[in-house]
Amino acid sequence: MTRGRSAVLGVLAVALLGACSGGDPRAEPRETVTATATTTVTAKPERMPSQKGTRLGEARKAAEAAGYTPSAHNASKGDTDPAGSWTVCFEDIGYGTVDYGAVEEGALCPKKDGGPLTWPKAPDVTGAVYAKAVTALTKAGLSEGGISADSAYKDVTVASADVEDDPDDYTVCFQSLKAGSDIKPGTKTKLTVVEGSSCPSAKGTYKDRTNDPSYTPPAPARDSGSGDSSGGSTGGGSGGSGDTGQGAGGCELTSPAGNCYRAGQFCANKHLGMQTHDAGGRIIYCKERADGQRWNYS
Repeated sequence: MTRGRSAVLGVLAVALLGACSGGDPRAEPRETVTATATTTVTAKPERMPSQKGTRLGEARKAAEAAGYTPSAHNASKGDTDPAGSWTVCFEDIGYGTVDYGAVEEGALCPKKDGGPLTWPKAPDVTGAVYAKAVTALTKAGLSEGGISADSAYKDVTVASADVEDDPDDYTVCFQSLKAGSDIKPGTKTKLTVVEGSSCPSAKGTYKDRTNDPSYTPPAPARDSGSGDSSGGSTGGGSGGSGDTGQGAGGCELTSPAGNCYRAGQFCANKHLGMQTHDAGGRIIYCKERADGQRWNYS
């Protein structure tokens, strides 16, 4: 009985050893392999406000700060590469990317991407006070540094500093940049002004007519008692010499009517100190006398 039990136990031990060893005691141990899966998650870009109307350089910085990759193209028909100073007109935002359509600095945005380039137009500021004129021009796109002032009269000096100090006291009479002209970078204009509100009919006139070199002073008033007798004799004498001399010609200076001057006639400011020949060939001089500026023989 004891021998039979021992034999059974021996068989069980062999079976257990076989199960633990995998059946083949000569087999090598197996290696354990661990597989690791890696997943890359891209962060969603932040919501970015529209950059239309801003400078392209600033729009690019805003896009990069929000996690976008920016690009840009010329929004007009030209093929010039956009610069940082250009203005953003269009934007196409994708997932992580944004493309800007921009135009040259100062230009107006076209109605659609790729349309013709247009520029703001100069307004008509004549009749406005200088302050309002400058406001209208700068609002249209003109640089304030490109606006200057000048006097509407030749004999009145107007300093730009005076106009800028009291811009409401001066009225614009004329402008060098015509209304409706394109305002491009570097465009300038000169505003011709007067102090007050009374503008001359034309630019470059004289506020005081006597300052005009072509002005001829009127004859001074004569005494009624002596004027009749002297006027009669003088008129007859000069009339005779005038009739005689007109046929001779040879005068260097002539009146607006094309006639030679005669001694005794009034002479203009521009002729003061000058000389010419009368129709008879005699030299006459424009001098200041008690009775006004007149042509004289000596």
